[in-house]
Amino acid sequence: MVVLFALFYLFCFVLVIQNKVKYQHKVLILALCVLTYAIGVRTAWPDELVYQMAFDMAPLPWDFSFNAKPFGYAESGYWFLASCVKAIVDNSRFYLFVMGGLSMFLLYKNLQRYSVFALIGLCVYIGRFLLNRDFIQMRSSLAILLVVLGVDLIKERKMWHYLLLVFVAYQFHHMAIIGLPLYFLCLLKLKKSHIVIGLVLAFIVSQVMFSSIANFVEAYSEDLQYSTYTEGMYVDEAKGLANPMIYFQVGILLMFTFMEDRLRCFSSYYDVYRTGYFYSTLFLIIFCNYTALSGRTSTMFATLEIFMLPLMAKSLSMKWRMIFLLACGVVFVYFFHDKYSSAMIMMRGEQILQQL
Repeated sequence: MVVLFALFYLFCFVLVIQNKVKYQHKVLILALCVLTYAIGVRTAWPDELVYQMAFDMAPLPWDFSFNAKPFGYAESGYWFLASCVKAIVDNSRFYLFVMGGLSMFLLYKNLQRYSVFALIGLCVYIGRFLLNRDFIQMRSSLAILLVVLGVDLIKERKMWHYLLLVFVAYQFHHMAIIGLPLYFLCLLKLKKSHIVIGLVLAFIVSQVMFSSIANFVEAYSEDLQYSTYTEGMYVDEAKGLANPMIYFQVGILLMFTFMEDRLRCFSSYYDVYRTGYFYSTLFLIIFCNYTALSGRTSTMFATLEIFMLPLMAKSLSMKWRMIFLLACGVVFVYFFHDKYSSAMIMMRGEQILQQL
């Protein structure tokens, strides 16, 4: 899997550098179809059984009640999708194909609308997000891609349209509510100094207000069910400020911020990207003492990397573009290897427990 991804990245790199626009779109569609197939045929991945059992227990649409509690997760909207699929074909494997295909369709729409190099954006998504979302947390994938699709609604100041979009995404995963504040944050005219000062304050708050953060989450996250992530192993195994992902995101954010003048020439969405990614990085830093909490709150707008990194590459000369994209390839192949290895370890652990 890791070798295949590395080879695919190199192939996409060549197509982008040689500006083979005619073939890029065809490769993008083919790759998304292959990913849909891989999502549908996966076996024994974490949470896969839960989704299949939820599908088996879902009523048909005409018997569906939003007051009924879904099996395995909290969102009735996602269970209703399972119900609709069941009315077409009552097969849990077909259900996985459909939900994977729906997420890949939203990913396609995002890449086509916002990414200057869609294939590079796809590679960023595969290396950074695919395994944890589409192979495990399928609900979050659907909700996140739907919220991110609303970038143009934020830019055009279509508040009610964006709020409606978040509300729909909320029916698939409650984490979508994290997308609400971004609209209002984007009303602020953030400057480079605000970004730098905000990052410094976030580092200080994460260490000085450690216990207060846990109390705040416990008091206000009942709907998101995040209080669990401020206790037990989620605190014991936390890396704190030693988490390398913090510095990865901070590095990208600062580069994106200080390349402002050249990047604005290539995208009218620059401010939304930067503000959203800043918002994500603040979550990652402030909640750094709680492993899952920092990851789950920051991941939504970390997704903007699939637009930001291609945009940064586009703004560079050909020589530096090649160097930048190759460096990105090394980083994301490493990320993919790390996530794939972790998933394999989890799967082997579950198999051992089942044998006991």
